[in-house]
Amino acid sequence: MIKIINRKKNRSNESLPRGKKGTPGKWLYWLVTLFFVLTVGFALFFSDFLTITEIKIFGLNRLEDSPIRNIIDEKINGKYFNVVPKNNLILFPENKLKKELKEKFKRIEEVRVERTFPDKLIILVRERKFTMLLCSSNSCYLLNERGEAYPADNFSWEELEKEKLITLNDLSGARISLENNPLESDFQTFILQLGDQVQKETELSIKKQYETPSRMSNDLKVETEAGWKIYFSEEVGLEKELLMLKTVLADKIEKERQKDLEYIDLRIPNKVFYRFKEGTEQTQEVENVPVPEVKKEEKKKK
Repeated sequence: MIKIINRKKNRSNESLPRGKKGTPGKWLYWLVTLFFVLTVGFALFFSDFLTITEIKIFGLNRLEDSPIRNIIDEKINGKYFNVVPKNNLILFPENKLKKELKEKFKRIEEVRVERTFPDKLIILVRERKFTMLLCSSNSCYLLNERGEAYPADNFSWEELEKEKLITLNDLSGARISLENNPLESDFQTFILQLGDQVQKETELSIKKQYETPSRMSNDLKVETEAGWKIYFSEEVGLEKELLMLKTVLADKIEKERQKDLEYIDLRIPNKVFYRFKEGTEQTQEVENVPVPEVKKEEKKKK
């Protein structure tokens, strides 16, 4: 009988709800957790701990600081839902800023945002570096160092004038495609080096307005500050053509007569054509002007 009674007592004890045991402890745990979450949330989103107090912008060259800073200020002024301050370092809308800056400033190629806790925002900007302006059929495009083209309409003429870029006018009127680089890399390099090399080797100053009958021809016509023209060909090679130019200027065209020139044509190896105003075209053979070894290797690669 005693055993039966004990079993019944044990069964009655086992039938008690287990969840009721330790209930005050669980409530205390949840209260502490809630208090911790609210404290952290307040510290992160409502206190001044993560308020942005310093903004630094790096990488600007042609662009000015103030227009970009104004856009950033717009992003951190006010509150979300009239409750959470926008000038919170964690909540700063990085992707929206990148998108807006690229849309408003076509010169910007890349934007990076770095947060330095607890209150510093760093904006890293990389501007596109343009090397020349290519025009054809009343359309102009800016080329970067890789030869990629960007519509010049995206930039004001004030911006373009500040660049002081070489302008190449394609007289053929061929369409300029944005899908492929519109200039061969060798021809672009030839164009970019020409002005400085001519001045260095001959002391002639070249205007930055160049012309080509066609981008496929690799021929180039430039004008000196004195008003007469020089015809070049990338196929001949700049180094060889400069030697030919120096030779004809030293042998046939005295410095005081250069102002009377109409043009000098260097597009045929070892032969220079030149003409004075109101005169006939003349020719000078320029012998023993070697093609530079580097150029020969380049031609073989082509």
